[in-house]
Amino acid sequence: MKAKLIVALDTPEEKRVRELVTVLKDKVDIFKVGLEQYLASRGKVLDYLRSNGKKVFLDLKFHDIPNTVEAAARVAVREGVWMFNMHVSDFEGMKRVAEAALEEAEKTGIVRPLVIGVTVLTSMSEEDLQETGIPLTPQELVIKRALLAQKAGLDGVVASPREAKSIRENCGEDFISVCPGIRPAWAAKGDQKRIMPPGTALKEGAHYLVVGRPITKADDPGEAASKILAEMEEAFK
Repeated sequence: MKAKLIVALDTPEEKRVRELVTVLKDKVDIFKVGLEQYLASRGKVLDYLRSNGKKVFLDLKFHDIPNTVEAAARVAVREGVWMFNMHVSDFEGMKRVAEAALEEAEKTGIVRPLVIGVTVLTSMSEEDLQETGIPLTPQELVIKRALLAQKAGLDGVVASPREAKSIRENCGEDFISVCPGIRPAWAAKGDQKRIMPPGTALKEGAHYLVVGRPITKADDPGEAASKILAEMEEAFK
């Protein structure tokens, strides 16, 4: 299950990052670096994680004109990240990112990272979408965007675990679902709205689970990670 668990390092404190990586080193192989930690460390956190043999999910959610996201994708490849993401937006922009990632990897001899598209943030409800002028349910919008991302050549999408089953049904077994919004029964819900326990999320078809506060804010992060891994294992018994 270590290969399916991603821990989010959503903190601006370098000391806290080092503490978490040290405590979790035997339980977690993949860490997510988002805007907060990337900016706080000026990107140096990537070097730190690589030096500790950890894989990096670079969660900067690129969203710009095609030329800009393509250039950013090339930099991400050269940084040696395991996976990075962009918002699902225009087909041309996503297609150019997918092509650029492959081209840059071949040119530099670096393993091509997975490229995934962000569909609908797990903090958003149907009411939130309606307020932004989108007359669809989160499920409908996620599938619409997942199909577009797949057509553009992306490897998968970020979506809540509630949509994982539909993504697999519509896009196939090999199209990756990366699911935040994972909340064990013993953890606080926080600002997430479309949530699910870890074992259930895997049964629904999630390929990777992104877990932040239930682990990083726990009194004992190592114990919390162990409990989540145990719930994940239980899903396959």
